[in-house]
Amino acid sequence: MKYVMVRAGVLAVLGLFLTVPSRAQSDQNKNNPSLEQTKPGQVPKDAAGKLPVVAKEETAAYKAVYDARDGEPAHVIELGEAFAVKYPMSVYNVAVYSLLTTAYLSVNQPEKMIDAGTKALALNPDNIDVLPLLAWAIPRRVNAQTPNGPQLLVAAQGYAHHAIDLLGTMAKPAGIDDGAFAKAKNDKLSMCHDGLGVADLKTGKNDDAVTELTEAVKLNPNPDPVEYYLLGVADESGNHFTDAIASFNKCAGDGPMQTQCKSGINDTKKKAQNNVEAPK
Repeated sequence: MKYVMVRAGVLAVLGLFLTVPSRAQSDQNKNNPSLEQTKPGQVPKDAAGKLPVVAKEETAAYKAVYDARDGEPAHVIELGEAFAVKYPMSVYNVAVYSLLTTAYLSVNQPEKMIDAGTKALALNPDNIDVLPLLAWAIPRRVNAQTPNGPQLLVAAQGYAHHAIDLLGTMAKPAGIDDGAFAKAKNDKLSMCHDGLGVADLKTGKNDDAVTELTEAVKLNPNPDPVEYYLLGVADESGNHFTDAIASFNKCAGDGPMQTQCKSGINDTKKKAQNNVEAPK
């Protein structure tokens, strides 16, 4: 699948709703392929290893969803939702829900994204496209007022660790060159470490958060401003003032996080005046 791995939306970061652009929103599907996708005509085998009989109409309907993946996300959503209603037991639904997960995220509907992703994982717990998305998105949505927030963070951490394990042993799919495969893996790993870092940050594990968020930034050739902001918050919370200021400076020059990052620099400098810098 060529669908872009999108990082978009209204993100809940430490209880603050921050509207930021997608990290890869303009990277339209060509440089970051999906690592798991059912193509039309490649019907998944059933539990007994047999190919199920699928009506031509159903395959054609799925092909329409699949072919829309490089276009407008709203069109994917329209076709995908209609398909899931008409064919609730389809062998293609794991792929449809996977496509919907990414499409919902790109149009800033994270609740629907999480719902679709959860349905995709219920059908295939090893879905390597959906696991990193949920691992990344859920911790950013959880705040003190979120019902079952602690349980959601635990679930997100589980998704992240499972995806990291799968990616560690994953063979390169046919049809993807080495460079594109490495980029796709690193992007997914970055999302997993980002999610783990945000979950650690929101549960007071500041040093663990620094470790995970540093790895997330390292794996991402173009970290978005929110990632630098989060890393700065984690460092500042753990009294790593020098590193916190360095991270805040990387997102304070311009962009959607400029105000928050400049504030982070000022707050860190004030805190440093009355506290001892912690060793790394």
